[in-house]
Amino acid sequence: MYIEPKNAREIEEAILFLASNYSKTGNNSKPVVLHSINVSCYLLDKGYGKDIIIASLLHDLIEDSDTGLSDIKSRFGNKIADMVSALSFDPDINNKIERYKDMFNRTIKKGKETAIIKCADIYDNSFYIKLVDDKELKNYLVDKIKYFLDISENLIKQESVWDDLNNQYMKISKVTKN
Repeated sequence: MYIEPKNAREIEEAILFLASNYSKTGNNSKPVVLHSINVSCYLLDKGYGKDIIIASLLHDLIEDSDTGLSDIKSRFGNKIADMVSALSFDPDINNKIERYKDMFNRTIKKGKETAIIKCADIYDNSFYIKLVDDKELKNYLVDKIKYFLDISENLIKQESVWDDLNNQYMKISKVTKN
């Protein structure tokens, strides 16, 4: 993994912004900061650029803390804020299936860069599925992966992140659906 010196300051600023804001008002039991860094490092290893890396670092911040979109916009600009917004659940949708489908569809509508981030996000989260004991919850999580793969195929199937997620889905679905 290599961060170009011209991008290092902005990426570090995003890491500090993530850690600072999450440490103040974070509200998720999963390791959000570590997860976000994992996603961004994975995407760095794949050779993606600064905007994708920064948005991937911030992708859970709206959902999992009191950080607002305006905070992200004022610090990182409209493009990053728009990407993070597309990557975030709509809290007004109560049905969990409708909520993830809405977010996934907005992610695809926003474009390739945002779809790549969501793909990497789902990929990193997929490794936690084995820790879930409840069969119904496991199936729900696997179904989410399949839904994203289906709707993102035309946009990002040529990307190695899509292949990685698809291969992970194949492994997980064999174990969970039996």
